[in-house]
Amino acid sequence: MPIQLLDPKSDFVFKKIFGTEKHSNVLINFLNDLLYEKHKECMAKIVEVTYVQTIQTPDSVSGKEMVLDIACTDSTGQQYVIEMQLSRFSGFERRALAYLTRVHSRQLKGGMDYDKIQPVFLLAIVNDELFKGHPYYRYDHKLVCDQTGGHHIKDIHLTFFDLSKFKKTKISELETMEEKWMYFLKYAPEADLDSEAYKMLIENSPIFKEAFLALDETSWTDEERALHERSVITKIDTNAVIKYNRAEGKAEGKAEKERIFILNMHEGGMAIEEIAKWTKLTVEEVEKILTGV
Repeated sequence: MPIQLLDPKSDFVFKKIFGTEKHSNVLINFLNDLLYEKHKECMAKIVEVTYVQTIQTPDSVSGKEMVLDIACTDSTGQQYVIEMQLSRFSGFERRALAYLTRVHSRQLKGGMDYDKIQPVFLLAIVNDELFKGHPYYRYDHKLVCDQTGGHHIKDIHLTFFDLSKFKKTKISELETMEEKWMYFLKYAPEADLDSEAYKMLIENSPIFKEAFLALDETSWTDEERALHERSVITKIDTNAVIKYNRAEGKAEGKAEKERIFILNMHEGGMAIEEIAKWTKLTVEEVEKILTGV
């Protein structure tokens, strides 16, 4: 009987596969396969990663706190921010740039030379249309000089993947490691691990055996299953609250709607850090709303 696989696009599942020490080898292969060939003029191939703090505190009292999905540094000091977004929202690309530039600037410590600052890379996967009117599922952004066309400043790199525009639906159609990762993210729950196509995939690319099996909930601990179930319920409840508020057109005003929205998410079991990410507030602002301060 085929194993029922969870959806890697789910926030909790995505972080379990790519954001834990247990599966750090999956993250290393994922980053190398998607970024190295495109950026090898300024990126060293990754051999190991160290996960770093995903809550980016503001640079000033009035600044904005940022909550990343996954952040890591490799053995050469290069830094990576990895984001999974189910739906595109207004300002998503600017938020991605803001995240990346903060990570970049915070490398600079007292007495440190500027030439010691390492490149930073953002890899964002979006299950929604990103740049309308364009057929591509991959978009790479970097600093390019208008006059020379040269890539003289090699420190900032943003790569977006638009899963809505990835059209291959069968393992047998996949030709590159990039396409295999896109298939994994988009169609993994539908994969048959007993099929000849899957067996051929892991024979040619063994890392996918670990990646696919990490989606099998039966291999998780009781605590992991409980956390995943709570995250699913919270997401359902959050979407229900959003739909209800839109349908009812509540008259309490924006601040009151936001307060009710946050209270419902918290009661549904969502962590304060996740609420902050959803609402684009700081953790401190969310805590004030929850405590009624």
